[in-house]
Amino acid sequence: MSEEIRKVLTIRVNGLNDLVRLAMTYTGPSQTIFLLKFIEKGKLVVGLLGLFRDYYKFYGLPILYYHICSSEEEDKIRNANYIIVSTSDGERIEFSKYPRPGIAIPLISLKEKPPIIPELK
Repeated sequence: MSEEIRKVLTIRVNGLNDLVRLAMTYTGPSQTIFLLKFIEKGKLVVGLLGLFRDYYKFYGLPILYYHICSSEEEDKIRNANYIIVSTSDGERIEFSKYPRPGIAIPLISLKEKPPIIPELK
């Protein structure tokens, strides 16, 4: 008997900066965060898998916060291994193959979209 894989709840953010800002809220001294990147319907998607805590009886509800990249973003993100966040002179994000000073958020490339992620809009 095979059990059906339950899908995560998906929430599309307004832009890449919003997704990065959200990822930064998950970072801390004892916690490392990463962003996933995968192709969905020919578009590059960047996402953050997280848990929605303390929501009534749905404690630990899995959520994918995601952004579908524009063609300009796609060129930069496809070849990057890290998003570097600098807040010293405003909010600035850059893309890099290697970690650099600032907050370096790893980008993990998936070969295919995991079965727990439903079709994205």
